[in-house]
Amino acid sequence: MVFERTDLKNSITVDGLYSMHYFEYLKNFTFEGETHPFWELVYADKNGVVVTAGERELVLEQGQLFIHKPDEFHTIRCLEKPANTVIFAFECSSSELYAAAGKVITCGAHKRRLLADIIAESQKVFVTPLGKMHVYKLDKNESVDFASEQLIRLNIEQLLILIIRGEKIPARISRHENSALVKSICDYLESNVHNRLRFDDILVHFNLSASVVKKLFKDNFDCGVIEYFNRLKVETAKQMIREQVYNFTEIADRLSFNTSQYFTTVFYRISGMTPSEYRDSVKSKFTERH
Repeated sequence: MVFERTDLKNSITVDGLYSMHYFEYLKNFTFEGETHPFWELVYADKNGVVVTAGERELVLEQGQLFIHKPDEFHTIRCLEKPANTVIFAFECSSSELYAAAGKVITCGAHKRRLLADIIAESQKVFVTPLGKMHVYKLDKNESVDFASEQLIRLNIEQLLILIIRGEKIPARISRHENSALVKSICDYLESNVHNRLRFDDILVHFNLSASVVKKLFKDNFDCGVIEYFNRLKVETAKQMIREQVYNFTEIADRLSFNTSQYFTTVFYRISGMTPSEYRDSVKSKFTERH
């Protein structure tokens, strides 16, 4: 028997990157704008931003993205609060991408996971800091995991395919992502981010078993509910540091950490930096932009 090979068609290919960023903006940040002959994707990861696309001005809420077409003038500024964004510019010859560009797109869990994977692999591949403005060349790390560059390309291509298709989140994720219960728990945690909560407090408030809550957060966020709560606290702490109103002791107290030392421990474990290191990194980025 003779086997005949079936060739697989490439419908969209990312031919290269021009920039890869994860920015943490101060609340008064404004970028004056630019144009370039390649695509640029902007994702609002924390709080909203305002983007200009040609003559249009659009608001990206947290969890939304926008794709700028080649040669389109674009700017970005914060929407009254400090904001975090993923921004990368890339080469792609697919004409189908024009249909998806110019629209505000809300990302479900699948797209958000791809964006997280893109940033994670980029941190391995590139020595150029992802928070650095005005990057004209990405410098590569000499030693990286096998096929990390290919993973970046494949994840971007999969993200673009889902955007072009308008594909919904896979069923397993969708059930949980759209679950009123998961949303209620997350809203409850966010509204109590300045308070001290125990695992049992959450179980009692929602009249749920420990196994149910553990499974919900493992399936949706790949962590426990208290770890998720601590991540919210650290993100809130970062925002407070960027606002430059409170010192570290006051921030720890306002977020109901037992001690300033424990606050520093949790902050370092989740962010990889101490609060003072984070403060200095933000300040250096701000100085660089101006």
